[in-house]
Amino acid sequence: MNILLACGGGMSSSILAESLTKEATKNGTTWEVDETSIDKVGDDLNEKDYSVVLLAPQVSFRKKIIAELAEQRGAKLILIPMTQ
Repeated sequence: MNILLACGGGMSSSILAESLTKEATKNGTTWEVDETSIDKVGDDLNEKDYSVVLLAPQVSFRKKIIAELAEQRGAKLILIPMTQ
């Protein structure tokens, strides 16, 4: 499964992307997780077939726009919840 992880600049999410990939491998699943910035989500969705777009909580203000882009490409948008 291809997953696109979108955050503000596309760099701070590398730790999460690595953790997701490792967890999937431990469970016998293959996930390819790519990081991107919220400004590049549309381009990335056009370049690769993603099943899921994960949106970081600090950029949830772009949820509506990114949800529309994901829906157009047949991907599901999931907003990562804010933790305390």
